[in-house]
Amino acid sequence: MPDRDETEEPLQSLPPGMARRYAEYKPAPDTPSPAPTNVGGYDGLLNYCQGKAMALPRSREGLVVIDALIEDPEAKSDLTGLARAIGMFYGDVLTHIIPGAHWEVVEEGFPVVRISRNTSVSVIHVAQRRLDIGMPTLAMNYDHAIDLIDEDRLQGS
Repeated sequence: MPDRDETEEPLQSLPPGMARRYAEYKPAPDTPSPAPTNVGGYDGLLNYCQGKAMALPRSREGLVVIDALIEDPEAKSDLTGLARAIGMFYGDVLTHIIPGAHWEVVEEGFPVVRISRNTSVSVIHVAQRRLDIGMPTLAMNYDHAIDLIDEDRLQGS
């Protein structure tokens, strides 16, 4: 497994998503567990960047690095199979930059990052759209998420 920069934090696991047409009742545990914030899932992306001798900081700058790779036609073809890893990296950036942001699973295979009480980001879909359509960039999405957080704070949500 590649070295994770800036953290020695252990990886957490995501809860399963809800199955279609089936719901199971389980009583809540006596003591709630903290929401997952560090789930990994982007080792392939880290390996790719290490192979290119590129640093991938877990910050907006790391998103800019990925955006630059996507703009390069040769690198973009390599990244096409890494949409999930790109989304997981984007989610990891959000959960470590935005206070209180955490992972949730509503649809199996497509985790989201809850950035406020009323707002979540479907990070895998954002990454897939970036690869398929090209806009908005990951950095633009990140900036928009920060703007949404600032709006929520101003409105007292």
